[in-house]
Amino acid sequence: MPYFSFSLKKNFLKDNKLPIEDIDNIVNNKIYFSKNTYLWKILNKNKNNKYINFCKYEERKKINKVGRKILFCLPPNIGLGDAVEYALSIKAVVVTNKFDLIAVAYVGRFQYIFSKYFDLNNIFKDLVDVNEFRFFDTIFHITIEVKNLLNQKYLRADIETSLNSFFNVKRYRNIDTKKITKITKITIFPISQSPLRSMPIKVLNKIIDELALHYKIEVVLDHRSLISLFIEKEIINKNIERSIPIDIKSLCNKVDNIEYGVFMDSGPLHLAKILNKKGIIIISTVSDKILLNDFNSMSIFENNYKSKYCTAPCGLTNIFNYKNMSGCYDSLKITFNDLMKLNNNNSLQRGKVKDNYINFIKNPVNCLSNINVDKLIKEIKNEVEIK
Repeated sequence: MPYFSFSLKKNFLKDNKLPIEDIDNIVNNKIYFSKNTYLWKILNKNKNNKYINFCKYEERKKINKVGRKILFCLPPNIGLGDAVEYALSIKAVVVTNKFDLIAVAYVGRFQYIFSKYFDLNNIFKDLVDVNEFRFFDTIFHITIEVKNLLNQKYLRADIETSLNSFFNVKRYRNIDTKKITKITKITIFPISQSPLRSMPIKVLNKIIDELALHYKIEVVLDHRSLISLFIEKEIINKNIERSIPIDIKSLCNKVDNIEYGVFMDSGPLHLAKILNKKGIIIISTVSDKILLNDFNSMSIFENNYKSKYCTAPCGLTNIFNYKNMSGCYDSLKITFNDLMKLNNNNSLQRGKVKDNYINFIKNPVNCLSNINVDKLIKEIKNEVEIK
């Protein structure tokens, strides 16, 4: 998790179409702070040394007290769902009017979420320059101040509740009450960044086959995702509508216009809940209590899988590496408590974890392969009133 500062002799980054926000605005010989891991890797390539004054790790410091001007620093590489949860929390702090200035740093490509749905406009995408830091008396690195957000990969915490509790504020809710009177289309969101939270291909195909007899079916995909590309090839029914949003704004528009959604634990679910969309969430590894809190427009399809090593939902958000093998608690035969006794958690993300994503899509972990798809389809039919 890099947090670093750097200064460039020459901005060699601009015009290279890199997945880094704000790089075209970098001024030569000015100091910037960032958490973008992609940028960190580029700046540490030997071939780029001639363009760089310096690039170094920075220590994230715990605060002694919360002042009146606070900069919330998000962790790096968050997903869409986490962006929504952090935005909900920070908006809850803003509406208390306890602070003279509140800003959010390192939102990356999710600026649109913070501004459109939460009216949070003091935003830094991937960079904060040294002069901008001086506006704030409190630099709040969320994951070192709120302890139970530290091990999110292995035991998913409730981001909104945790941050709200730290600041002793009530949940922020501003729910859209737009209603659909008649459902003619069902939209399926099968893709997550993790194979543990993506829809099994057999489940997807059976849902499509059953529901396409009565409704238009739309499947939302992501061509930047290897998981999505593989699942798309495995869809048997070629007559469904495929939707491929090109960016965050187009994905938001897609979710905003659905009639009924079938969701896994993924970013679109979190958008749908704040937009009060009707649908069903298929629980895999993360509890509905964490995913939905008191948003109640969706029904819940529970997962009751249980083994010696885990009970669904176990809280794990992605596969990890243990003894040179990738998997989950159940497949690797280790409990969460035993995993946390290991000396080096960083080793759990090494090896060929991402290289094994497709293998786990082909061969889902037990909590996913044990989904009762007939029962699921029956619940969906009851909700959308198929007689």
